[in-house]
Formats: sequence, C-alpha cells, structure tokens
Amino acid sequence: MSDLAAYHAWNIALARFGASPEELKAEQARRLADEVARAQALEARILETREAMAVTLPYDRIADAVTGWREENPRCAISDAVLFEALHRELRVQAVLDAVAARASAVSAREVRDYYDANLDSFVRPERRRIRHILVTVNPDFAENVESRARARIDGIAGALRGGADFAELAQRHSECPTAMRGGEVGVVADDALYPELAALAFALPTGEWGGPVRTELGWHLVACEAIVPAEIVPYADAAEQVRAHLAKLRRRTEQTAWLKALVMRPMLVGDDPAAA
Repeated sequence: MSDLAAYHAWNIALARFGASPEELKAEQARRLADEVARAQALEARILETREAMAVTLPYDRIADAVTGWREENPRCAISDAVLFEALHRELRVQAVLDAVAARASAVSAREVRDYYDANLDSFVRPERRRIRHILVTVNPDFAENVESRARARIDGIAGALRGGADFAELAQRHSECPTAMRGGEVGVVADDALYPELAALAFALPTGEWGGPVRTELGWHLVACEAIVPAEIVPYADAAEQVRAHLAKLRRRTEQTAWLKALVMRPMLVGDDPAAA
C-alpha cells in the first residue's frame, strides 16, 4: 500500500469500522482495500480537472490541517511529509467540490413557499410546557444526599407546598439545580428536552398545578406547570430561512452529484470540464 493509500485507509477504517486498519478482520480489510482504491481513483480524477488547476492553497492552511489531524489521530504513524501531501490533495478536492456546488442556482421565494405548503406536517411544533422544578440530588458520598435523606428532604418540601408555600421561593432555598437562582424556572420546553420520568409528570399536570416527587438519575424532583403551549404549525415567516437553507443544500448536493457522475462516466484529459459533456 502506498503512503497516500495508507492515509485513505486510516480515515476510511475509522469511519466505517471504528478501528485502525491493523485491527480489522480479513473481510473488513478486503472491503477497506476496495474503498481505498475507489477513493484514490476519484480523488485523482477530480485533481485532473480544470477546476482543480485553479485551486491554490496557502501553506499555513495545510499546516494547520496537519496539526489538527495529528491531534485527532495520535496513534497514526504516517509521516508529516506524506500527511502534508495527503491533506493538500484532500483540501484541493474539497475546494473543487465547493466551487462546483456554488454553481447551483439560487432558491426562489416561490420554491420556499411551495415546499413549506407541501410539507406542513414537517413544521408542527409539539406541545410544550412552561415549568419550574425543585431538585434534591442523590449522592452517596454526602450524608445529606444519600437516598433516604434525599427522599425525606423532597417529601418535606412537598409538604410545605401542600401547606401553601410558594414554589419559586422553595426552589430558591432548597433546589440543588442551577435553576434555583431563577426560582426553579426551566422555561418553555418540549417533552424530549427532559428526562423521561420528568417529562411524563410535567406533561400530565394541568396549568397551575405541581406534582411529584419523581426520581431521575439526578435525584428527586418536584415539578410545577405554569403554562401549556399547545402544538402548532410553525409560521411560514419563522420557517422560511430553514426551508431555504435546506433546499439550497439539496441543490448544491445535486450539482456536485451530477458533476461527479459526468466525471467518472467519460475519459478525462487535463483541463477537461466534465460538466461540459
């Protein structure tokens, strides 16, 4: 295997198999060899193009890439000279693909609106809750936070709430979460932003009620629901830029794919433009 092939092999092995080339089983090694050959062939074809000839990269950019790669791959024994050349080629390839992608036509406002209207189900914002919570952590290393003491403390706080105490004030005094400084305010959240046990409780509470205690991996919680924000469709004005970015990304990818397909489908001469075929 050539030195440049070793660079490709290292990257592909980690990406595909989560291991270095030397750690692969026989079948994995065979698959790796095939992928390395394809990667090198495609890289060579791209670097033959007119677009590649127009690319110049400053030394410092390549040197920085070498340093970054070394930090991420300390076990790899590829020499600095080979790594510099490999990353120089890789960065040139990426520059070419970026230039090709830039040829994609701009996404029009009409296209953005049409996509939004045709995919409203994708723009549903789920029901959310505005909540506060009080946390007493469980930690066997501290006497006050062993399981039994933590449970007794949260039960005592719950008793104070039943007696009419203010939730936010109790959170400030007793909660062991950073939100204590805000009276336990978590804010408006969807259920997937919470621990499952906490979400199940919070999203079962009516507005103005509190519940618990409930146990999570952190400890014992009490939860108060201050408001229910119903599920809604994200307004077009809020979604438009996200849609535009999504469509632009797809269009750039399509431009690259078409260019690469043309590149591999016909013989190449130095200076050829595959898109001209």
